[in-house]
Parts: sequence; C-alpha cells; structure tokens
Amino acid sequence: MEIGDMIEINRGAFKHWALYIGNGEVIHVVTPDGSGLLSAFSSSSASLSCKGMITIDTLMAVENGNTSKINNYLDDEYKPRRTDVIMGEVDKMRGRTIPYDVLGKNCEHFVTFLRYGQSESKQADDFMKNLLIGSGLLGGVAVAFVAAVLK
Repeated sequence: MEIGDMIEINRGAFKHWALYIGNGEVIHVVTPDGSGLLSAFSSSSASLSCKGMITIDTLMAVENGNTSKINNYLDDEYKPRRTDVIMGEVDKMRGRTIPYDVLGKNCEHFVTFLRYGQSESKQADDFMKNLLIGSGLLGGVAVAFVAAVLK
C-alpha cells in the first residue's frame, strides 16, 4: 500500500472510501451517524446532506471488520497527484468540517479529489443511473437531469 492509494471498504449495500496516508492510517469523511454515509437510506427523518468531519484513523479501525481493497480506478483517466501535494492537502483538511451530500460531496468524491484533484463518485453516478432507469423516467427531462448531475 502506498500513500495516495484509494481504499474501498465494503459496507454491504455501499462502499466507504478512505485515502491511505502511511503508517497504517487513512483520511476519510465521517458523517454524524459515524459511518461515512448518512443514515438517510434507513431513516425517513434523515437528510441527504449534512456536515462531514474529515478524520484520520487507522485503516483497521475504519474497516471495522469489513473487507477492503486498493481501488485506484481512475488512474487510466487522471494522473495521480504527487505524494507531497496529497499530503499538503491532508495537512490542510484534517479535522475540518465540510459540507456532505450523498450524491454530490460524499466520501468517494473527497478521496478522488485528494488523489487526482478531481472530485468524482462512480457509486453516486451509478445510483442515479439505476434509479432513473429502474423507474422508467428516462424521458428528455430525466436525461437532461442526469447529464447535469453527473457533470
């Protein structure tokens, strides 16, 4: 494992993302439910957006018994940033509270930004595509909406 590797942690129905920063530690975004994903999918009173805390923990603590793997899936599309640039961002961000949104500013967006300087989430993109396809809403308005969201 190298500094800057994106770590995909299997949490069942979703994946949590963290970035390896050396010495067995990762940086990631934790939401109020403590998981890195809002409880919005399991609680009707929850919001899809809130504040997330950028924390540094051991990879073992973040895995919490779940499996994980290195998944630098955007390496063919973007050049990873230099380690010193990544660690400079880590130093600036540690302990900060940031806006969190399941579909627009989630833990995967955060990790891809640190590694590549680009904020993307395949998980959020796939969720929106499946939601619209599954509900049969792929008319002209829905296509325009998906294009705007995934941009």
